[in-house]
Amino acid sequence: MAHQRKKSRKRTSGVLLAFSLACGVSLAIPNLLGEPPQSSTKSAQSSKVKIRFQDVPSADETGNPEQQSSPKLKEGKFTDAGKATLATKDDSSASGRPLTVATDDEKKQKIATDWKDPWAVFFITGKQSGYIEPCGCTGLENQKGGLSRRDSLLTSVRQRGWSVVPIDGGNQVKENRKGRQSEIKYEWSATAMKMMEYQATTFGVDDLLLGIDSLLLPMLDDGGDKSGLFVSANVSVEPPFDVKYKTFQVNGRKIGLTAFLGDDYAKRVRNATDRLVIDPAVPALKKVTAELANEKCDYLILIAHSTLEEARGVAKAFPEFSLLITSGGDGEPTYRPELIEGTKTQMVQVGIKGMYVGLFGLFDDPEQPFRYQRIALSSQFDDSPRMTELFGRYQDQLKAISYQGLGLRPISHPTSREFVGSEKCGECHTTAYEIWKKTPHSHATDSIVQPPERTAARHFDPECLACHVTGWQPLSILPYRTGFESLEATPHMVGNGCENCHGPGAKHAAAELGDLVADKVLLDRFRAEMRLPLDKAQDKCHECHDHDNSPDFHKDNAFEEYWEKVKHYGKD
Repeated sequence: MAHQRKKSRKRTSGVLLAFSLACGVSLAIPNLLGEPPQSSTKSAQSSKVKIRFQDVPSADETGNPEQQSSPKLKEGKFTDAGKATLATKDDSSASGRPLTVATDDEKKQKIATDWKDPWAVFFITGKQSGYIEPCGCTGLENQKGGLSRRDSLLTSVRQRGWSVVPIDGGNQVKENRKGRQSEIKYEWSATAMKMMEYQATTFGVDDLLLGIDSLLLPMLDDGGDKSGLFVSANVSVEPPFDVKYKTFQVNGRKIGLTAFLGDDYAKRVRNATDRLVIDPAVPALKKVTAELANEKCDYLILIAHSTLEEARGVAKAFPEFSLLITSGGDGEPTYRPELIEGTKTQMVQVGIKGMYVGLFGLFDDPEQPFRYQRIALSSQFDDSPRMTELFGRYQDQLKAISYQGLGLRPISHPTSREFVGSEKCGECHTTAYEIWKKTPHSHATDSIVQPPERTAARHFDPECLACHVTGWQPLSILPYRTGFESLEATPHMVGNGCENCHGPGAKHAAAELGDLVADKVLLDRFRAEMRLPLDKAQDKCHECHDHDNSPDFHKDNAFEEYWEKVKHYGKD
C-alpha cells in the first residue's frame, strides 16, 4: 500500500514537473503576475531602512536595567547578555493584554546593544500561521508581526556587518484554513523567504495539509531545480527534491542543519492524506545525524515542528545538536532559551502568528558563547518596500483569480432567507439606519478599498471581505447567496450592514412594504426572525471582533461600552 502511495504521488507530481519544465514555465505561481524584482534583495540591504530604534545607545541611554550590558536578572526578563533565564510567566495573560497587542516597551526595543563581533547570528522566526501581515482593524500601531516588519529588522541587522542566517520553524498557513487562498499565501510566503535569503525552513503540520502539488512548487528555484529551502529528515514530498539535511559555511565554520515533523503532528497529516510519506521522527533522525557526523560540522541546528514535550525528548536523544528551534507552544516565546536537561542544547521557541524574531548570536567567548534576544515585530519597524510590493502582487493575484478561482461558491444562509441591503431596512427603521450610518460599520468596506495605513486595496481578499461587507459568513469566510459580490454588482451590500447581525431581511422588507402578500401571522413571523436579543448580540459581535481584529472588545464590560456607541431599537 505504501508503495502504491509513492507511485501515485510520483506520477501526479511528475506529470506536473514534466509539463512545466518542458514548456519553460516556472512553477512559482507568483510568476503569473510577474515575480517580485530579484534585484531588490541587494538594493534593500544597501539602502537605508527606517527603523525607530537607536542601534548603539550608551549604558545611560539604555534606561531599562533589563537591557543594559551588566544587567540584573529581574523576574526572568530578557537581557542582551544571553544568560539562560526563562520567562517566569506569560506577561500578556497576567496583565490582561492580548498577545497581538504591542506593549510600550515593545515599541522602543534596543536591539542587541552589547553584542560585539558575533561570528554568526541566527535570525529565528516561525509559525506564521497565515499572518503575512497584521490585521489593521485595530490600528497597525498596536499590532505585532508581518513580513514587511520582519524584512526591515533583518535588513537593519545585516547592515551591522554581521553574518546573519535566517531560519524559520515552519507553518506558514492557518490551521483549518485549506483552500486556494491558503495555497497562494504559502507560495508567496516562500517567495518572501527566498527574497530575504533564508537558509532553511521546514514543513508545518498545516502546510502539509495543503497537498503535495502546493508543497512542491516552492521547493523549486527559478530554474526548476530544488531550492534547498525546505528541510525535513522525515517528511518526503517528492524524493528528487527532498532535502533531508544541509550544511553551509559561516565565517569559516561548517554549520549542519536538519528538521523533523513530530509524531503527534504526523498523525493529523496521515489521517488527512495518504500521498505524503512521513517516517517516525527518531529513526529518521538517527540516519540523518549519522550523515551529519560524517560531514564533521562545527555546529549543529535542529528545527522541531512538534510539541514542546516531543522537542525536549528528541533533544535528549540527540544531544549533539547545540541549537533547537521549536514551533511548539501556544503563546509568546520565552525571553531566554531553555537549556535541555542533561544536554548542552539550547531550545528557542518561535511564538505564534509570526509576531516575534529571536536573535541568537554565537561568539568566540568561552565564558559566554551565545547571546539571545527576543524581539517583537511592533510598529517600531517600518514596512519594507519590497515586501509591500510583494503583498500588492498577492492582492493582485486574488483579484485576477476571483472568488470562483479561489473555490468560493456562495452558500445558502442557514435560515434560507435572502439579503436586501441596509438602505432598504432604512425605509422603515429610519432612526436605526441614521445611527448605523454614523458608525464605522457603515464605512467598513471603504476601509479596505482605501486602507488608511496601507497602499494595496483589500476588497478582493476574502479574509478581509468577510467582516467588511454584508452577506458573508465571517468564521468560514464564505459568501452567502444574494450577499456582497463586488462594488459594481452589489453596491447595496457595502458596509457591515444590518443583516450581518439580524439576518437576511428580503421577505420581511417585502412583506412590510406590500410587495409580498402576508397576513398578520406571517408578518409577525418575519418580524420575529429579524430580532436579535441583546443577550445574544455579543456572540454575534465576536464573529468579527475577535482577539486579532479587536483586542479591546474582549476587556471587561467592553460590549456594554461599545453598545452605547451603536445603540438602536426597532422601528420608529
